[in-house]
Amino acid sequence: MSRAYRIRVKESLARDIRGEDCIETRLDIIEVLPPEQTAELLAAELKRRGFEEQEDGTLVRRDGDVTVVVDPCGGKVTVRAETEDRAEIEGTREGFGYNDVGPTRRAIEERLGKELRADLEKRVGEHEEKLQRAATGKLEEALQELQPELRDAVERVTAEALKQKAAQLGQIKEITEDPEAGSLTIKVEV
Repeated sequence: MSRAYRIRVKESLARDIRGEDCIETRLDIIEVLPPEQTAELLAAELKRRGFEEQEDGTLVRRDGDVTVVVDPCGGKVTVRAETEDRAEIEGTREGFGYNDVGPTRRAIEERLGKELRADLEKRVGEHEEKLQRAATGKLEEALQELQPELRDAVERVTAEALKQKAAQLGQIKEITEDPEAGSLTIKVEV
């Protein structure tokens, strides 16, 4: 007479996981002055807005899990959002064996262990997908806040570049600015 016995396999999985999303774009700056002078103006404006200059000349600002990097020479902007977490998942799998027929206890344990590990890996993958979506959401939110700020910075840099160029052309007689309308009028006597 065969006797059934229950086999239970328990596994746990712990893994550090990350979600990351990144976007690159370029600032559209009108070349009024030579690129080096424009880069200096842009760097000064971004520093005023909380960016820190790095050894390689880029300007960086970190806000939680979001990092913004601007290369003032080329106008390249990189925005990166990162999230990380530790996934600690446990699971059990049960099966039955019979003492006189079928696979051995060890074979059943191996099969159950393999199925359980695959299930745990799938759950970690689902957790990674959630983190990835969270990183993408943070990136989209950061972009909505950053775009108007960078547009304003470019407008200020362009206005300052126009003022400097006008001063090179002759004597400035009058400057009229309307920041709300985004207009700048410079009268120069040549």
